[in-house]
Amino acid sequence: MKTEIYESDPFTPRKGRLLASLSSEYRFEKGDELFFDDEPARLKVRIIGVQVHVKGNGDVYRDILALKL
Repeated sequence: MKTEIYESDPFTPRKGRLLASLSSEYRFEKGDELFFDDEPARLKVRIIGVQVHVKGNGDVYRDILALKL
């Protein structure tokens, strides 16, 4: 499933900077911690929300909001 992970504002769950775009069948859940090792310094984030979108043609994709730790 197409997945986009966005950095979120700590006070309101809004999409910020796009951290990653990937295809994965992993079931991301609120509270999961992710590590991005390709940043200049290792970036650690915690998932605060998962939104699944279904288009009219049946395509499914999701947006993940993550809080930088």
